[in-house]
Amino acid sequence: MKQVDNKNEAIEALQRLITERESADRRRKGMKGSQEEAIVSDWTLTQLHIVAAIKEIGTANNITLSEMVNVSKPAITKAVKKLLEHNILEKAQQEDNKKEVYYLLTKSGEMLALIHNQLHEQAKNRYLRILNDFNTAELETIIRFLNAITENMKSR
Repeated sequence: MKQVDNKNEAIEALQRLITERESADRRRKGMKGSQEEAIVSDWTLTQLHIVAAIKEIGTANNITLSEMVNVSKPAITKAVKKLLEHNILEKAQQEDNKKEVYYLLTKSGEMLALIHNQLHEQAKNRYLRILNDFNTAELETIIRFLNAITENMKSR
């Protein structure tokens, strides 16, 4: 009976986590928080990941971005279009292949990539402070659980 109680308690804790995460996202969008958060909040996660990917490798085309960000090519095209319109990215072509379009970051794109990276680091540090309270066996269980949840989401 104890295992059933623990499972129910785990489900309730997971539901509280999801609910609180949604509330925190709503609060963050309403308040805009820091200036950095306000800048980043104007962009979708896909757009931010595109900017981060280009920052990492220098230039990229739709195929490379689709593979790196793990998003369909049409979704990349849509996201890139807005980034181009707002001068975050610029198009480039190689001399020997005018058909292939590559994207690189503008100065604004470089700034957005930097801000995005800083916010990622802040989040990582918050998680590390929490994870410091767990021993190795507990961390292995947490990792197994999170991987199982992620795989379950992928299969829907």
